[in-house]
Amino acid sequence: MRSSTKVAQAARPKASADGESLPDMPELNDVSAYVPLRVAVLQRLKAAIVNGTLVPGLLLSENAIAAKFSVSRTPVREAIRALEQEGLVSVLPGRKVIVSMPTLEDIREIYDVRLILEAEAMRRIVSHHPDLIPKLRAAVECQREALREDDRAHLRRINAEFHKLITSGLKNSRLDQSLEAVHDSISRFRLYSLEDESWAEKGVAEHDQLISFLEKGDVEGAISLLEQHLKTAQQILEDRFWRRRDDEKQI
Repeated sequence: MRSSTKVAQAARPKASADGESLPDMPELNDVSAYVPLRVAVLQRLKAAIVNGTLVPGLLLSENAIAAKFSVSRTPVREAIRALEQEGLVSVLPGRKVIVSMPTLEDIREIYDVRLILEAEAMRRIVSHHPDLIPKLRAAVECQREALREDDRAHLRRINAEFHKLITSGLKNSRLDQSLEAVHDSISRFRLYSLEDESWAEKGVAEHDQLISFLEKGDVEGAISLLEQHLKTAQQILEDRFWRRRDDEKQI
């Protein structure tokens, strides 16, 4: 995925001018001595970006990260280089590093991939893997419980499990490996969309409706609802990170 430095200003979080402010993250005390420092730092930073601890647009400081993890700047620099290649951070002029902002292209491509794969998976669930439907129903009940308890972290995990159950209907290990390549982007986008409280509730209700279609064998009804479901989530992200389409020519 490509990163963009032209972002909607309203989406930028507050950060210190020098980037020395760093949100709380687990240190490296529990990391095995056999794990290279660059890998350990990379794993910590990636997890913090994917789970929202490091928010989009946040200015990152090599010095602050090195101090936080009690390492030299070398493994930090190597980790940042790897994160840049994965599209999770952006390097701006003057070597300033920020947590990347999703581009319109990123958002649209990810949701296009999801629709293509999940729609085909639904066809196969109904025709070949109906045993997955009770598991999907159980996942929705867990989502409802997470909503009642206002546990957003648990809701995200179960939401991810729900959609993973759908794609498991493809029974294709190579596709599973391909999905791993965009797993972090999907996880980030899910986090950002579910921060919208009304969508969190509506999304669970639509999951329930999807299962009802599958239980009745109405594949086209399920796919139509899935398309609407993913487009709504996509629009939430576009509105959050980018100006309305009328303003896009100025971005």
